[in-house]
Amino acid sequence: MAVNFFVNRLYVLTADGKVAYDESFHHGVNIIRGANSSGKSTITRLLFYALGGDYTQFVPEARHCSRVMVEISTGGATITLSRPIVKDATGRVQGLQGMTIYWGTLSEALVGQCDESTFGYKATANKSSFSKVLFETMGMPIVQGDSNITMHQLLRLLYIDQESPTSSLFLYEQFDSQTTRETVSDLLLGIFDEQLYAAKIRLKELETTIADTKADIRSLEKSLTPQMRSTEFIGDLIRSRNKEMEQIAEEITCLRRGEEGVRQNKSQSDQLKADVRSLQRQCDKVEEEIDLLEHDIEDTQMFIAELDRKQLSLRHSVSTRQLLGNLRLEYCPECLSPLPQGVPEGTCHLCRQKVENKSGVTQAKRLISELSFQKQETEAILRHDEEKLVEAKARLRGLKAKRKTARKNLDELLGNVRSSRAEAIEDLMYKKGEINGELTQYYTMLELAEKYEMQVAERERLESELSATKRLIEAKTAQQKHHRSIVMSKIQEYGVYFLHHDKESQQSFTDSQPSDFMVDFSGNLVYLHDPNNKYSASSSFFLKLVARFALFFASLDISWMRYPRFIFADNMEDKGIEMERAQKFQYTLIDKLKKYDTDSYQVIYTTSYITEELDHSEYVVGDHYTMHNKSLKNVRSSGQ
Repeated sequence: MAVNFFVNRLYVLTADGKVAYDESFHHGVNIIRGANSSGKSTITRLLFYALGGDYTQFVPEARHCSRVMVEISTGGATITLSRPIVKDATGRVQGLQGMTIYWGTLSEALVGQCDESTFGYKATANKSSFSKVLFETMGMPIVQGDSNITMHQLLRLLYIDQESPTSSLFLYEQFDSQTTRETVSDLLLGIFDEQLYAAKIRLKELETTIADTKADIRSLEKSLTPQMRSTEFIGDLIRSRNKEMEQIAEEITCLRRGEEGVRQNKSQSDQLKADVRSLQRQCDKVEEEIDLLEHDIEDTQMFIAELDRKQLSLRHSVSTRQLLGNLRLEYCPECLSPLPQGVPEGTCHLCRQKVENKSGVTQAKRLISELSFQKQETEAILRHDEEKLVEAKARLRGLKAKRKTARKNLDELLGNVRSSRAEAIEDLMYKKGEINGELTQYYTMLELAEKYEMQVAERERLESELSATKRLIEAKTAQQKHHRSIVMSKIQEYGVYFLHHDKESQQSFTDSQPSDFMVDFSGNLVYLHDPNNKYSASSSFFLKLVARFALFFASLDISWMRYPRFIFADNMEDKGIEMERAQKFQYTLIDKLKKYDTDSYQVIYTTSYITEELDHSEYVVGDHYTMHNKSLKNVRSSGQ
């Protein structure tokens, strides 16, 4: 399902609580225009920060601000995001700030008329990160493991800034990783597969576990002969020796029948009896504890399943609302007369009444987020109870072993007699001791053999899972490769289109074919024909600009892409692009977008090279900023 993302309103407060910026944005194209150093770039950086980007290098005017808020619509819900601009004692902006999410419009948030929750930049044991909440609201998959993708990482392909090098396709990041770029691009291209990602992680785990298991098996094989690796063989030996023990016990009993008396150590026997009774009570208590834990675990598992069912139900409700909410009737279902056209947005086409179609979806999104957090807490309780159950079972085994030993000692004490046949009995007892020694060895070897057989069985199970995982990865990779080729072909198509309409008329641009236009997300670069080709700074920037907008346009044509049909760019004429070239690109861009419904996308960009026609068009947002009328108000004057 296509992901859409719209910025409805941006609101910035100064340190003393005054409004520094407050503008509404519309669907389709939004142009922020003005002279150089009038604060256009500052607005896009504040927007980047408000949406979850990690940015701290604000100009002095922005550092004088205390909070930035943005109202967005996504996944059928309208929510407001609020982030503080926190500075240390030296005035430096602190990064990795959390976010407050209001489940409603910005106007409602300002007067406290909607629910709110605060989330950190990073997740904790007890609370989700704001990225996870936003991803869930957008309908974006949550990527865990080695590549924990955040809103900041997502925005690196949605925001075109001035500060990144022309060679960097992504927004520049000092400690960048190829794995992160691959994951972000796969996610936005719509080819990220949760099963494939999980399977690759599981493959690494399996390979490590199999290697460890094989090492354990080799170690056990050194301690056991081939025969002694069989629990059945050792079991036969133990049964044979136990039979001999029984025969010896019978012989000893027969020898003791004729003796004059039996002298017992009463004090010792009483103590042993007390020990047996105490150990039995302890066993009973632990068994009760185990029964209770097993019952609690079963209840918790059922509760988690119910939370999953509720989340799924809410998601289905949102999907259904979104599917049916866009259904437009052209004829009256009663008389079949044509319905009036030009009905205002937010009004029913049939009864002409106001339709509040977002509040329910917004509430559902909030409940989904709350259920996700509740599930996280419940799973932590489940893990704790399972750990307690394992520990309790271990204690029970230990207590039973002690009880068995105490019982055995008691029985031997009570059955010990002295007679005139002491020598014969002592011989039998010596033989019994020898057999006991053998049995001790056999039981030790039995434990090793059981472990060996378990490890061998585990290795076979793991190897079977490994084979199945490799087959899954192979199938999913082939499917992913197919989808990637479709998306990349579309990106190449749009890339060459914009190059052919470039005012510069650079020969390599004019002569390029779709197959020449190469976008390497993993390598973080875009090039024509050869990655070693050199262009001017303006042409290199233009090539990157084209690549990013080609990705945006591809998302408008391919429904299963997860790119949110939203892009914002700071200064379309960066790196020395001359006025005519910049203006030509703007007209080409706007003209190409005319075939798409404005409710399906949003473009926000800044420019100093706006034409007279566009300067007075429906596309512009805010004033035409100048050095005397800058974007941020009520702040100390300085270059923005």
